[in-house]
Amino acid sequence: MEGKIPSKIKEMPWSKAGEAYVLVDSEAKKNYPLDPISFLVWVQCDGKTHVDKIVDIFTANGNRDIIKAAVSGILDKLTNNGLIKWV
Repeated sequence: MEGKIPSKIKEMPWSKAGEAYVLVDSEAKKNYPLDPISFLVWVQCDGKTHVDKIVDIFTANGNRDIIKAAVSGILDKLTNNGLIKWV
């Protein structure tokens, strides 16, 4: 979604279950388990932070291209699961 910014569909309470984080949508009566990195990406989806800034948060030691591909895949997964929208 070039030029658009990811934003959570809505804020949701969450809990940690082992190594996973679980978003709880009480209205839809659904739980969304996320791995730790996907959860941290979801947290950054505030409707203000551009994808490049999210990538920068996770980038270290010149691995930006790999991180950008991973973050893009995570954002696609979050979009497909109805957890974020693009504004």
